[in-house]
Amino acid sequence: MSQPLSGISPASTLTLGAQAGFKLKQIRERLGLTLRQVEEASLEIADTERSSEYVVSTARLNQIENDGSLPSIYKFYSLTVIYRVSIEEMMGLYGINLSKMEEHRHATLQASTHLFTVEVGDPARPIRFPIRFDPGFRPEKTAFLSRLIESWGEIPAGLLSQLDLKKFRYGFIGLEDQMMVPILRPGSIVQIDDSRRKIVNSGWLTEYDRPIYFLELRYSYECCWCYQRGKDVTLLPHPLSPAGPQLIRIPDDGEVLGQVVGVAMRIVQ
Repeated sequence: MSQPLSGISPASTLTLGAQAGFKLKQIRERLGLTLRQVEEASLEIADTERSSEYVVSTARLNQIENDGSLPSIYKFYSLTVIYRVSIEEMMGLYGINLSKMEEHRHATLQASTHLFTVEVGDPARPIRFPIRFDPGFRPEKTAFLSRLIESWGEIPAGLLSQLDLKKFRYGFIGLEDQMMVPILRPGSIVQIDDSRRKIVNSGWLTEYDRPIYFLELRYSYECCWCYQRGKDVTLLPHPLSPAGPQLIRIPDDGEVLGQVVGVAMRIVQ
């Protein structure tokens, strides 16, 4: 086995790919792996996944290490597994800082609302989490919580696993949305279980037991009771709400994103 090139630093003029390849070579040599051994390990991954895309041949690995060639996403995955490093560390070799994802998402604001996710990763690693929302945001409409965050703080990633951020989605009830008043007041944050998308027409005893659904329509989001007959779905407001019912067709006019299973709501405006 050749000795690690620990005494040599990549020249500043090298491309990012070449620098990453140099570091990958150092990792491989520190692990005592030959090019052939890496190829054999990747063949096992490819066999398990039934795809040759995961194979990192000796010739391809030589290109990645010495010519600055970028691995495909599949070969990138194989190297991450074989070298026993985290996705964050591997991405970092190519100059990508995953901790900045939410910051970049916030910086690239979009006019439309959308779903949001939180990457948890290593439970011991601090991650950025919303601690203050944009005061300039005009939350008149019901929307998914997305680009509403103004400030981020760091909390242990393991804490987020207790919040089921991967299991549930979250929505915001617009300040002009009176559909489910007084059960869901404007400004409420609802927790959505997207595994419960089938509309249930009966089976509850009180209005508090009746399922509330979160729907994505062509130009808006709605959060309300629903009654389905075939493809026709009637969006039903609370009897005390000033809003009226609305008839849509599924999936032509929209889709059910899930059932509301939790709510954070102020009882004093």
